[in-house]
Amino acid sequence: MMLFTLAWTHSPQARNATIKKFMATGGMPPEGIQMLSRYHNIDGTGGFAICETDNSAALASWALDWNGLIDIKVTAIVDDETIGGVLGQRAEAGDFN
Repeated sequence: MMLFTLAWTHSPQARNATIKKFMATGGMPPEGIQMLSRYHNIDGTGGFAICETDNSAALASWALDWNGLIDIKVTAIVDDETIGGVLGQRAEAGDFN
């Protein structure tokens, strides 16, 4: 499974329609994606979710559910343990000298 952030912003013009859709649907991801957490900007202009999936089609479908209202950016992420392993191997190979 891979980790992703799905970050979003919306314009003031799209605010009411976005809130209405979120209240109606809960903004939940489709089957095949586990949403680990979701956070909202305090000013109401956007936020991000951290999710886990190995199903890129489900991730694309979730983004398509919303991209008519909000700007979405999906980014693959890794935890400290994973990046630490990669950096350690690269350091041993002399990549950071």
